[in-house]
Amino acid sequence: MNVQTIELDVNKRGCGNNCIRIAQGEGGGTTIKALIYDNGGELALSGYSAFLVARLPDRIHYYRGSATVSGNTITYVCDESKLASVPGYTDEAYFEIVKGDFLAQTERFALDILRSAKDGQQPAQSWDNAIDDLIKRGETAVKSSEAAVAAANGAVSKADTATGKANAAAREASAATGKANAAAGEANTAAEKADTAAGKANTSAEKADTAAQGANDAKTEALKAAEEARGSISPDKRLYIAYDTVGDTDYISLVDTED
Repeated sequence: MNVQTIELDVNKRGCGNNCIRIAQGEGGGTTIKALIYDNGGELALSGYSAFLVARLPDRIHYYRGSATVSGNTITYVCDESKLASVPGYTDEAYFEIVKGDFLAQTERFALDILRSAKDGQQPAQSWDNAIDDLIKRGETAVKSSEAAVAAANGAVSKADTATGKANAAAREASAATGKANAAAGEANTAAEKADTAAGKANTSAEKADTAAQGANDAKTEALKAAEEARGSISPDKRLYIAYDTVGDTDYISLVDTED
């Protein structure tokens, strides 16, 4: 919409009779399409950056805005809020072509800026979108830095919390280790007591076995003596009780005669 095409040469020998008409109050309403030449031959702009530069009609302020390049064509979509902030006529408009340290300017052309019938036009001031970009990048960097600081503070807070939890866990682990060591000591003491009791039990068992063996031996001897006693007395043998008195004590004995 409203594309105005002009031809410009970097040798600056043109008559400068190109004029672009723009209006206050529009927003991207006019597109300038500039065909660029170098001494009459098309200038290949690949790898270059381009900017529209214009002295505003008040002859005090200026505007510098980025444009796009393709082949030998520079295309600029007008930012009327800045470029048309001052109504009137200026013949000090041109394109800058930049590549590294190299900078060239085209021949001049004119801008006829039509006054808006509406109120509320902003006061004139100089605009340079390269500076604006730097300011925006600076503001973005500041915001990023603030976000990074906030994130770092959050990380520090989380680290402090984690450290506190780690220290608490370490204390609990130390306490658990102490309890475990105490339990191990008690277990060792109990094991020693159990070993002692087992030793005593083994000794008692050995003594019981010895006593049992002695009892068995005594039983065997008693049975043997009883058997011998039974064999020494005939079935028809009679025994008589006899009393012997020694002093005041009577003693009983068995005899095989009545006398």
